[in-house]
Amino acid sequence: MRQDHSTIWDNCLRTIRDSVDPQSYRTWFEPIKPVKLSSNELTIQVPHRLFYEWLEEHYVDVLKNSIHKAMGRNGKLLYQVLNRTNKRNHLKAENGHDKPATKSVRPDETTADQVRNPFVIPGIRRPHIESNLNPRFTFDNFIEGDCNSLARNAAKAVADKPANTAFNPLVIHGPVGLGKTHLLQAVGNHVAERFPRKSVLYVTTDQFTNQIIDSIQRNAIADLLNFYQHIDVLLVDDIQQLYNRTKTQDIFFNLFNILRQNNKAIVLTCDRPIKDLNIEDRLKSRFQWGLTADLSIPALETRMAILKSKAQTEELSIPSDVAEFICHHVQENIRQLEGVLNNLVLRHGVEGRDLDLDLAREVTEKFVDRINQEITPENIQKAVANHYGLEVEKLQSATRVRQVVLARQISMFLVKEYTESSLKSIGNLFGGRDHSTVLYSIRTIKNLMETDDEIRSTMEELEKQIKLGQA
Repeated sequence: MRQDHSTIWDNCLRTIRDSVDPQSYRTWFEPIKPVKLSSNELTIQVPHRLFYEWLEEHYVDVLKNSIHKAMGRNGKLLYQVLNRTNKRNHLKAENGHDKPATKSVRPDETTADQVRNPFVIPGIRRPHIESNLNPRFTFDNFIEGDCNSLARNAAKAVADKPANTAFNPLVIHGPVGLGKTHLLQAVGNHVAERFPRKSVLYVTTDQFTNQIIDSIQRNAIADLLNFYQHIDVLLVDDIQQLYNRTKTQDIFFNLFNILRQNNKAIVLTCDRPIKDLNIEDRLKSRFQWGLTADLSIPALETRMAILKSKAQTEELSIPSDVAEFICHHVQENIRQLEGVLNNLVLRHGVEGRDLDLDLAREVTEKFVDRINQEITPENIQKAVANHYGLEVEKLQSATRVRQVVLARQISMFLVKEYTESSLKSIGNLFGGRDHSTVLYSIRTIKNLMETDDEIRSTMEELEKQIKLGQA
Protein backbone atom coordinates (compact mmCIF):
# COMPACT_ATOMS: atom_id res chain seq x y z
CA MET A 1 0.00 0.00 0.00
CA ARG A 2 1.43 3.35 -1.06
CA GLN A 3 2.02 5.74 1.85
CA ASP A 4 1.32 9.49 1.66
CA HIS A 5 3.47 12.32 2.98
CA SER A 6 1.55 12.57 6.28
CA THR A 7 2.00 8.89 7.06
CA ILE A 8 5.71 9.02 6.26
CA TRP A 9 6.22 12.06 8.49
CA ASP A 10 4.23 10.46 11.32
CA ASN A 11 6.58 7.49 11.13
CA CYS A 12 9.55 9.89 11.24
CA LEU A 13 8.12 11.64 14.29
CA ARG A 14 7.82 8.37 16.17
CA THR A 15 11.53 7.80 15.68
CA ILE A 16 12.40 11.41 16.53
CA ARG A 17 10.30 11.35 19.70
CA ASP A 18 12.44 8.51 21.02
CA SER A 19 15.65 10.40 20.23
CA VAL A 20 15.13 13.86 21.78
CA ASP A 21 13.78 15.24 25.04
CA PRO A 22 10.10 16.30 25.17
CA GLN A 23 10.84 20.04 25.25
CA SER A 24 13.06 19.85 22.16
CA TYR A 25 10.45 17.75 20.40
CA ARG A 26 7.72 20.32 21.07
CA THR A 27 9.93 23.24 20.09
CA TRP A 28 11.61 21.96 16.95
CA PHE A 29 9.51 19.14 15.48
CA GLU A 30 5.85 19.73 16.31
CA PRO A 31 5.76 22.95 14.20
CA ILE A 32 6.95 21.08 11.10
CA LYS A 33 4.29 20.24 8.49
CA PRO A 34 4.63 17.52 5.84
CA VAL A 35 3.93 18.97 2.38
CA LYS A 36 4.40 16.31 -0.28
CA LEU A 37 5.99 13.00 -1.15
CA SER A 38 7.64 12.55 -4.52
CA SER A 39 9.42 9.30 -5.27
CA ASN A 40 12.02 8.95 -2.51
CA GLU A 41 11.85 12.61 -1.37
CA LEU A 42 9.70 13.90 1.48
CA THR A 43 9.18 17.65 1.63
CA ILE A 44 8.47 19.27 4.99
CA GLN A 45 7.62 22.89 5.75
CA VAL A 46 9.47 24.86 8.43
CA PRO A 47 8.43 28.33 9.61
CA HIS A 48 11.70 30.14 9.04
CA ARG A 49 15.12 29.88 7.43
CA LEU A 50 16.90 29.97 10.79
CA PHE A 51 14.60 27.21 12.01
CA TYR A 52 15.95 25.10 9.16
CA GLU A 53 19.54 26.06 9.97
CA TRP A 54 19.05 25.09 13.63
CA LEU A 55 17.69 21.69 12.62
CA GLU A 56 20.61 21.10 10.29
CA GLU A 57 23.13 22.14 12.92
CA HIS A 58 21.69 20.27 15.90
CA TYR A 59 19.42 17.48 14.65
CA VAL A 60 20.75 16.40 11.26
CA ASP A 61 21.60 12.91 12.50
CA VAL A 62 18.21 12.51 14.15
CA LEU A 63 16.44 13.54 10.94
CA LYS A 64 18.65 11.33 8.79
CA ASN A 65 17.96 8.31 11.00
CA SER A 66 14.21 8.95 11.00
CA ILE A 67 13.89 9.31 7.21
CA HIS A 68 15.99 6.20 6.60
CA LYS A 69 13.79 4.19 8.97
CA ALA A 70 10.64 5.49 7.30
CA MET A 71 11.74 5.30 3.64
CA GLY A 72 14.88 3.21 3.48
CA ARG A 73 18.48 4.18 2.81
CA ASN A 74 17.57 6.11 -0.36
CA GLY A 75 15.09 8.36 1.43
CA LYS A 76 15.75 12.08 1.24
CA LEU A 77 14.32 15.06 3.07
CA LEU A 78 13.57 18.46 1.52
CA TYR A 79 12.72 21.60 3.44
CA GLN A 80 10.21 24.22 2.39
CA VAL A 81 10.61 27.59 4.11
CA LEU A 82 7.42 29.62 4.28
CA ASN A 83 7.80 33.41 4.07
CA ARG A 84 5.20 35.92 5.19
CA THR A 85 4.65 36.76 1.52
CA ASN A 86 3.64 33.08 1.07
CA LYS A 87 6.55 32.56 -1.26
CA ARG A 88 8.26 29.27 -0.58
CA ASN A 89 11.93 28.42 -0.76
CA HIS A 90 13.16 24.86 -1.06
CA LEU A 91 16.22 23.28 0.50
CA LYS A 92 17.60 19.78 0.46
CA ALA A 93 18.51 18.33 3.83
CA GLU A 94 22.15 17.64 4.53
CA ASN A 95 21.77 13.88 4.70
CA GLY A 96 25.05 12.86 3.21
CA HIS A 97 24.32 14.25 -0.24
CA ASP A 98 23.88 17.96 -0.93
CA LYS A 99 24.99 20.83 1.27
CA PRO A 100 22.14 23.03 2.48
CA ALA A 101 21.77 25.93 0.06
CA THR A 102 21.32 28.61 2.70
CA LYS A 103 22.24 31.42 0.30
CA SER A 104 19.24 30.67 -1.89
CA VAL A 105 16.79 31.23 0.95
CA ARG A 106 15.25 34.66 1.42
CA PRO A 107 14.81 35.50 5.08
CA ASP A 108 11.42 36.66 6.25
CA GLU A 109 10.61 40.29 5.84
CA THR A 110 10.50 42.03 9.21
CA THR A 111 7.96 44.59 10.32
CA ALA A 112 8.23 47.38 12.86
CA ASP A 113 6.70 45.36 15.66
CA GLN A 114 8.82 42.25 15.11
CA VAL A 115 11.41 41.61 17.81
CA ARG A 116 14.29 39.18 17.46
CA ASN A 117 14.27 36.96 20.56
CA PRO A 118 17.76 35.51 21.12
CA PHE A 119 16.29 32.68 23.21
CA VAL A 120 13.86 31.33 20.62
CA ILE A 121 13.79 30.74 16.90
CA PRO A 122 13.01 33.91 14.93
CA GLY A 123 10.04 34.35 12.67
CA ILE A 124 7.29 34.94 15.22
CA ARG A 125 5.55 38.29 14.77
CA ARG A 126 5.87 39.32 18.41
CA PRO A 127 7.45 36.45 20.31
CA HIS A 128 6.47 35.56 23.81
CA ILE A 129 9.50 36.33 25.94
CA GLU A 130 10.44 33.37 28.08
CA SER A 131 11.63 34.55 31.47
CA ASN A 132 14.17 31.72 32.04
CA LEU A 133 13.07 31.69 35.68
CA ASN A 134 13.16 28.71 38.00
CA PRO A 135 9.81 28.69 39.85
CA ARG A 136 11.30 27.17 43.00
CA PHE A 137 13.17 30.41 43.81
CA THR A 138 10.70 32.60 45.71
CA PHE A 139 10.70 35.09 48.57
CA ASP A 140 8.62 32.67 50.61
CA ASN A 141 11.37 30.04 50.76
CA PHE A 142 14.24 32.52 51.15
CA ILE A 143 15.27 32.45 54.81
CA GLU A 144 15.94 35.97 56.10
CA GLY A 145 18.59 36.79 58.68
CA ASP A 146 20.93 39.62 59.63
CA CYS A 147 23.26 38.44 56.86
CA ASN A 148 20.80 39.14 54.04
CA SER A 149 18.01 41.35 55.40
CA LEU A 150 18.90 44.47 53.40
CA ALA A 151 19.30 42.56 50.13
CA ARG A 152 16.07 40.62 50.66
CA ASN A 153 13.99 43.68 51.52
CA ALA A 154 15.45 45.71 48.65
CA ALA A 155 14.73 42.90 46.20
CA LYS A 156 11.16 42.64 47.50
CA ALA A 157 10.70 46.39 47.07
CA VAL A 158 11.75 46.15 43.43
CA ALA A 159 9.44 43.18 42.88
CA ASP A 160 6.48 45.02 44.45
CA LYS A 161 6.95 48.14 42.31
CA PRO A 162 9.22 47.27 39.38
CA ALA A 163 8.48 50.49 37.46
CA ASN A 164 8.52 52.80 40.45
CA THR A 165 11.37 51.72 42.72
CA ALA A 166 13.42 54.31 44.55
CA PHE A 167 16.64 52.71 43.38
CA ASN A 168 17.61 51.44 39.95
CA PRO A 169 19.68 49.36 39.51
CA LEU A 170 19.71 47.10 42.53
CA VAL A 171 23.07 45.33 42.78
CA ILE A 172 23.32 42.32 45.11
CA HIS A 173 26.84 41.11 45.83
CA GLY A 174 28.43 38.45 47.98
CA PRO A 175 30.52 35.26 47.90
CA VAL A 176 29.47 32.16 46.00
CA GLY A 177 26.59 30.12 47.35
CA LEU A 178 24.87 32.62 49.65
CA GLY A 179 21.64 33.09 47.69
CA LYS A 180 22.27 35.81 45.08
CA THR A 181 20.65 33.85 42.27
CA HIS A 182 17.78 32.84 44.56
CA LEU A 183 16.99 36.50 45.31
CA LEU A 184 17.43 37.54 41.69
CA GLN A 185 14.98 34.95 40.44
CA ALA A 186 12.61 35.59 43.36
CA VAL A 187 12.24 39.13 42.02
CA GLY A 188 11.33 37.75 38.60
CA ASN A 189 8.88 35.16 39.90
CA HIS A 190 7.14 37.74 42.10
CA VAL A 191 6.78 40.20 39.23
CA ALA A 192 5.56 37.49 36.86
CA GLU A 193 2.87 36.50 39.36
CA ARG A 194 1.70 40.01 40.28
CA PHE A 195 2.17 41.72 36.92
CA PRO A 196 1.60 39.08 34.22
CA ARG A 197 1.65 41.68 31.43
CA LYS A 198 5.20 42.72 32.26
CA SER A 199 8.03 40.97 30.45
CA VAL A 200 10.68 39.57 32.79
CA LEU A 201 14.01 38.11 31.72
CA TYR A 202 16.69 36.32 33.76
CA VAL A 203 20.01 35.98 31.95
CA THR A 204 23.57 35.21 32.98
CA THR A 205 26.39 37.41 31.77
CA ASP A 206 27.79 34.45 29.82
CA GLN A 207 24.45 34.00 28.04
CA PHE A 208 24.33 37.69 27.21
CA THR A 209 27.87 37.57 25.81
CA ASN A 210 27.01 34.54 23.64
CA GLN A 211 23.97 36.37 22.28
CA ILE A 212 26.19 39.31 21.33
CA ILE A 213 28.66 37.01 19.56
CA ASP A 214 25.80 35.38 17.67
CA SER A 215 24.34 38.78 16.75
CA ILE A 216 27.69 40.06 15.50
CA GLN A 217 28.08 36.99 13.30
CA ARG A 218 24.63 37.64 11.82
CA ASN A 219 25.10 41.42 11.67
CA ALA A 220 22.04 41.74 13.92
CA ILE A 221 23.13 43.78 16.96
CA ALA A 222 20.23 46.15 16.34
CA ASP A 223 17.82 43.22 16.61
CA LEU A 224 19.36 42.19 19.93
CA LEU A 225 19.04 45.68 21.41
CA ASN A 226 15.51 45.94 20.02
CA PHE A 227 14.59 42.74 21.80
CA TYR A 228 16.05 43.83 25.14
CA GLN A 229 14.28 47.19 24.99
CA HIS A 230 10.99 45.31 25.38
CA ILE A 231 12.06 43.85 28.75
CA ASP A 232 10.34 45.44 31.76
CA VAL A 233 12.44 43.71 34.42
CA LEU A 234 15.97 42.66 33.48
CA LEU A 235 17.79 40.30 35.86
CA VAL A 236 21.47 39.76 35.09
CA ASP A 237 23.54 37.25 37.07
CA ASP A 238 27.32 37.35 37.65
CA ILE A 239 28.24 40.71 36.12
CA GLN A 240 31.84 40.19 37.28
CA GLN A 241 32.05 38.06 34.11
CA LEU A 242 32.03 41.28 32.08
CA TYR A 243 35.77 41.40 32.77
CA ASN A 244 37.86 41.61 29.60
CA ARG A 245 34.76 41.58 27.35
CA THR A 246 35.07 45.00 25.77
CA LYS A 247 32.31 44.66 23.18
CA THR A 248 29.91 43.16 25.72
CA GLN A 249 30.59 46.03 28.13
CA ASP A 250 29.99 48.56 25.36
CA ILE A 251 26.65 47.05 24.35
CA PHE A 252 25.56 46.53 27.94
CA PHE A 253 26.37 50.17 28.71
CA ASN A 254 24.06 51.35 25.90
CA LEU A 255 21.35 48.86 26.87
CA PHE A 256 21.54 49.90 30.52
CA ASN A 257 21.05 53.56 29.62
CA ILE A 258 18.07 52.79 27.38
CA LEU A 259 16.31 50.63 29.98
CA ARG A 260 16.89 53.05 32.84
CA GLN A 261 15.71 56.02 30.77
CA ASN A 262 12.53 54.08 30.01
CA ASN A 263 11.99 53.35 33.72
CA LYS A 264 12.61 49.61 33.37
CA ALA A 265 13.82 47.75 36.46
CA ILE A 266 17.36 46.34 36.48
CA VAL A 267 18.68 43.93 39.12
CA LEU A 268 22.26 42.66 38.96
CA THR A 269 24.40 40.27 40.99
CA CYS A 270 28.15 39.93 41.36
CA ASP A 271 30.60 38.20 43.67
CA ARG A 272 32.30 41.37 44.95
CA PRO A 273 31.56 45.07 45.64
CA ILE A 274 31.10 47.27 42.57
CA LYS A 275 34.28 49.21 43.31
CA ASP A 276 36.28 45.97 43.01
CA LEU A 277 34.84 44.96 39.63
CA ASN A 278 37.39 44.92 36.84
CA ILE A 279 35.18 46.71 34.31
CA GLU A 280 35.01 50.12 32.65
CA ASP A 281 34.62 53.07 35.02
CA ARG A 282 31.54 54.31 33.15
CA LEU A 283 29.78 51.01 33.90
CA LYS A 284 30.83 51.11 37.54
CA SER A 285 29.40 54.61 37.73
CA ARG A 286 26.07 53.45 36.27
CA PHE A 287 25.85 50.47 38.61
CA GLN A 288 26.42 52.78 41.59
CA TRP A 289 23.42 54.94 40.69
CA GLY A 290 21.07 52.68 42.60
CA LEU A 291 21.39 50.58 45.74
CA THR A 292 24.08 48.05 46.55
CA ALA A 293 23.22 45.33 49.06
CA ASP A 294 25.56 42.62 50.22
CA LEU A 295 25.05 39.05 51.37
CA SER A 296 27.34 37.86 54.16
CA ILE A 297 27.89 34.46 55.73
CA PRO A 298 24.75 33.55 57.70
CA ALA A 299 24.94 32.89 61.43
CA LEU A 300 24.59 29.35 62.75
CA GLU A 301 20.90 29.83 63.59
CA THR A 302 20.15 31.16 60.10
CA ARG A 303 22.01 28.28 58.48
CA MET A 304 20.01 25.82 60.58
CA ALA A 305 16.76 27.53 59.55
CA ILE A 306 17.82 27.32 55.90
CA LEU A 307 18.72 23.64 56.21
CA LYS A 308 15.48 22.75 57.96
CA SER A 309 13.44 24.71 55.42
CA LYS A 310 15.06 22.89 52.53
CA ALA A 311 14.59 19.60 54.36
CA GLN A 312 10.87 20.27 54.68
CA THR A 313 10.57 20.56 50.91
CA GLU A 314 12.08 17.05 50.78
CA GLU A 315 9.58 15.91 53.44
CA LEU A 316 12.49 15.16 55.76
CA SER A 317 12.62 16.00 59.45
CA ILE A 318 16.20 16.59 60.64
CA PRO A 319 16.92 16.32 64.38
CA SER A 320 18.23 19.57 65.86
CA ASP A 321 21.57 18.06 66.93
CA VAL A 322 22.15 16.73 63.40
CA ALA A 323 21.23 20.09 61.84
CA GLU A 324 23.54 21.92 64.24
CA PHE A 325 26.42 19.55 63.54
CA ILE A 326 26.08 20.04 59.77
CA CYS A 327 25.65 23.82 59.98
CA HIS A 328 28.60 24.21 62.33
CA HIS A 329 30.90 22.60 59.77
CA VAL A 330 29.28 24.00 56.59
CA GLN A 331 29.58 27.72 57.19
CA GLU A 332 30.29 29.62 54.00
CA ASN A 333 28.20 28.10 51.23
CA ILE A 334 24.46 27.41 51.25
CA ARG A 335 24.85 25.23 48.17
CA GLN A 336 27.04 22.92 50.24
CA LEU A 337 24.20 22.66 52.73
CA GLU A 338 21.95 21.54 49.87
CA GLY A 339 24.58 19.02 48.83
CA VAL A 340 24.80 17.60 52.34
CA LEU A 341 21.00 17.48 52.54
CA ASN A 342 20.69 15.68 49.21
CA ASN A 343 23.17 13.07 50.39
CA LEU A 344 21.29 12.65 53.67
CA VAL A 345 18.05 12.13 51.78
CA LEU A 346 19.69 9.52 49.58
CA ARG A 347 21.40 7.63 52.39
CA HIS A 348 18.30 7.75 54.57
CA GLY A 349 15.90 6.75 51.80
CA VAL A 350 17.93 4.19 49.87
CA GLU A 351 20.05 2.66 52.64
CA GLY A 352 17.54 3.11 55.45
CA ARG A 353 20.13 4.86 57.64
CA ASP A 354 19.00 6.73 60.74
CA LEU A 355 19.32 10.52 60.62
CA ASP A 356 21.83 10.67 63.45
CA LEU A 357 25.21 12.27 64.12
CA ASP A 358 27.12 9.29 62.73
CA LEU A 359 25.43 9.66 59.32
CA ALA A 360 25.77 13.44 59.45
CA ARG A 361 29.51 13.09 60.08
CA GLU A 362 29.95 10.60 57.20
CA VAL A 363 28.13 12.87 54.77
CA THR A 364 29.52 16.20 55.92
CA GLU A 365 33.17 15.12 55.78
CA LYS A 366 32.78 14.78 52.00
CA PHE A 367 32.04 18.51 51.74
CA VAL A 368 34.41 20.14 54.22
CA ASP A 369 38.14 19.91 54.76
CA ARG A 370 38.22 18.97 58.43
CA ILE A 371 35.89 17.38 60.94
CA ASN A 372 37.16 16.35 64.35
CA GLN A 373 36.81 12.60 64.23
CA GLU A 374 37.57 11.95 67.90
CA ILE A 375 36.80 13.61 71.22
CA THR A 376 40.08 13.84 73.11
CA PRO A 377 40.92 14.97 76.67
CA GLU A 378 42.95 17.81 75.18
CA ASN A 379 39.94 19.07 73.20
CA ILE A 380 37.79 18.95 76.33
CA GLN A 381 40.34 20.88 78.35
CA LYS A 382 40.52 23.51 75.64
CA ALA A 383 36.71 23.84 75.38
CA VAL A 384 36.29 24.31 79.14
CA ALA A 385 39.22 26.72 79.38
CA ASN A 386 37.80 28.82 76.50
CA HIS A 387 34.38 28.88 78.14
CA TYR A 388 35.81 30.31 81.38
CA GLY A 389 38.38 32.54 79.69
CA LEU A 390 41.35 30.61 81.07
CA GLU A 391 44.58 29.17 79.79
CA VAL A 392 44.64 25.35 79.70
CA GLU A 393 47.71 25.47 81.96
CA LYS A 394 45.54 26.93 84.73
CA LEU A 395 43.48 23.71 84.80
CA GLN A 396 46.70 21.76 85.36
CA SER A 397 48.09 24.09 88.03
CA ALA A 398 47.79 23.88 91.81
CA THR A 399 45.79 27.11 92.18
CA ARG A 400 42.70 26.98 94.40
CA VAL A 401 40.91 29.99 92.88
CA ARG A 402 37.20 29.08 92.89
CA GLN A 403 36.57 29.59 89.18
CA VAL A 404 39.64 27.55 88.22
CA VAL A 405 38.66 24.75 90.61
CA LEU A 406 35.16 24.60 89.10
CA ALA A 407 36.54 24.55 85.54
CA ARG A 408 39.01 21.81 86.52
CA GLN A 409 36.25 19.66 88.06
CA ILE A 410 34.01 20.11 85.00
CA SER A 411 36.91 19.13 82.73
CA MET A 412 37.57 15.95 84.73
CA PHE A 413 33.88 15.03 84.63
CA LEU A 414 33.69 15.51 80.85
CA VAL A 415 36.93 13.62 80.16
CA LYS A 416 35.56 10.67 82.12
CA GLU A 417 32.18 10.95 80.34
CA TYR A 418 33.48 11.19 76.78
CA THR A 419 36.77 9.31 76.69
CA GLU A 420 38.13 5.96 77.75
CA SER A 421 40.67 7.55 80.10
CA SER A 422 41.20 5.89 83.48
CA LEU A 423 40.96 7.83 86.75
CA LYS A 424 44.73 7.70 87.09
CA SER A 425 45.38 9.05 83.58
CA ILE A 426 42.80 11.80 84.13
CA GLY A 427 44.62 12.80 87.34
CA ASN A 428 47.89 12.96 85.42
CA LEU A 429 46.27 15.26 82.80
CA PHE A 430 45.43 17.74 85.52
CA GLY A 431 48.77 18.18 87.24
CA GLY A 432 49.36 14.73 88.75
CA ARG A 433 46.28 14.58 90.99
CA ASP A 434 45.38 11.20 92.49
CA HIS A 435 42.32 9.15 91.54
CA SER A 436 40.40 10.11 94.73
CA THR A 437 40.56 13.78 93.71
CA VAL A 438 39.21 12.86 90.29
CA LEU A 439 36.35 10.86 91.83
CA TYR A 440 35.49 13.75 94.15
CA SER A 441 35.40 16.15 91.20
CA ILE A 442 33.09 13.86 89.19
CA ARG A 443 30.66 13.47 92.14
CA THR A 444 30.68 17.23 92.79
CA ILE A 445 29.71 18.06 89.21
CA LYS A 446 26.97 15.39 89.17
CA ASN A 447 25.45 16.94 92.30
CA LEU A 448 25.70 20.48 90.93
CA MET A 449 23.98 19.44 87.70
CA GLU A 450 21.00 18.26 89.76
CA THR A 451 20.75 21.37 91.94
CA ASP A 452 22.27 24.32 90.06
CA ASP A 453 20.52 25.56 86.90
CA GLU A 454 23.50 27.65 85.82
CA ILE A 455 25.88 24.70 86.04
CA ARG A 456 23.41 22.47 84.21
CA SER A 457 23.13 25.04 81.40
CA THR A 458 26.93 25.36 81.23
CA MET A 459 27.33 21.61 80.97
CA GLU A 460 24.77 21.36 78.20
CA GLU A 461 26.56 24.05 76.21
CA LEU A 462 29.97 22.46 76.71
CA GLU A 463 28.70 19.00 75.76
CA LYS A 464 27.19 20.45 72.59
CA GLN A 465 30.48 22.12 71.64
CA ILE A 466 32.45 18.93 72.30
CA LYS A 467 30.08 16.78 70.21
CA LEU A 468 30.22 19.26 67.35
CA GLY A 469 34.02 19.43 67.47
CA GLN A 470 34.11 23.13 68.38
CA ALA A 471 36.84 22.75 70.96
